[in-house]
Amino acid sequence: MSSLWISDASPLFFYSPAEAYFSGQNLASWVGKTGAGDGDGQMQPPSGSGSESGTNGIGSTQTGSYHATSGPASVVVPLIYATSFTPIFTAPDSFQVTLQRNSNDPEGWESGRSWNETDSKTFDAQTFTLAAKCKDGQEDQCKDQQVGFWGAWVGTQFTPPGSELDTVAIDDTSEVITYAGFAPVNKDNKLVNVTQSEDYEGTLSMTATEGATAQIVFNGASISVRGVTCPSCGTFTVTLDDSSTKATLNSQNTATVHDSLLFFATNLDTSTSHTLTLESQGGVVIDKLEAMGPKGGIGFGGTTNTSSSSNPSSTPMQSGGSGTPGNSGSPNAGIIVGAVLGSLAGLAFLYWFCRRVKPAAKKAEDKKLNPWDEANLLQNMKNEEVHVTTAANQRYVYRE
Repeated sequence: MSSLWISDASPLFFYSPAEAYFSGQNLASWVGKTGAGDGDGQMQPPSGSGSESGTNGIGSTQTGSYHATSGPASVVVPLIYATSFTPIFTAPDSFQVTLQRNSNDPEGWESGRSWNETDSKTFDAQTFTLAAKCKDGQEDQCKDQQVGFWGAWVGTQFTPPGSELDTVAIDDTSEVITYAGFAPVNKDNKLVNVTQSEDYEGTLSMTATEGATAQIVFNGASISVRGVTCPSCGTFTVTLDDSSTKATLNSQNTATVHDSLLFFATNLDTSTSHTLTLESQGGVVIDKLEAMGPKGGIGFGGTTNTSSSSNPSSTPMQSGGSGTPGNSGSPNAGIIVGAVLGSLAGLAFLYWFCRRVKPAAKKAEDKKLNPWDEANLLQNMKNEEVHVTTAANQRYVYRE
């Protein structure tokens, strides 16, 4: 199993009172914060928050950011392909925290406890809702206390079962990304600054223009987009291949957090290329994109990474794809040259054969004429070597 860390700052989380999920529930808001410590009401991250990474973990525990609330409040991550889910949070004893999966009944939950799919063959989209409220009779204690949410580890599949995982990352400045309305973030930017220690390759690309787009073609089973969430950031939509797979997300945050997971999708068809289009409805800041999938079958811009051989067990998932084991997707030059020379040789032999056979066949078919008929046919012959005069219109008489 592979694990994906989704920090609290990710737009994949929807916080109350988001109308799309919590309309009419009269829930409190959450406030994004950065920094961990004992002063100024800052919370300490829960101990062991990074111990749930498992194997092939992607992402890092963002102990520098969290969302806080006095409740009652909820946070939901909808329709994410998962085999496990481990929320990381801090809650005083006066609060009750529950986790609900899909439409099942909520259960009392503790930070670091995991929900796990019991059927190893099941890999479906799941919706997880974490809710916090004050326990009955504890209202006085709850007034001055808060619940902190730091993020969650999600067990998922970055590549089809049985195949060896490979990843390819590209910077926001890559030429294979097609931008319209985006610009590099420079040192004079007043909305967000590049942080060398957090931003991939020390660069960022952003837009504040509605309708601005960033588009990329890729191959792989999974795709992620990372960037910045901030007070001046806004909503955006992500479309995969066609309008049937479209997500509307919000990168606005009361705190500025770099290396946030803006978008993630998995369980994609590895036998074909995919097109991801991100369209801004406000401010959006992009840092990097990462494609994941079977070795030899991932890449950006219509090309695949074939530096490593594919795992033979991934062959069924690669059927017909450019990453099929033993086939890089490019024709063999020796085969092409051999085919061309063979075709030319065949044509030459066919031409020689026709030149040899055709005269013989024609000669065998010619009927021997007597002198009288030859004389009568002379006037109708069209041969440059025969000059027909007026006399040729007369009937010739041959005598033996």
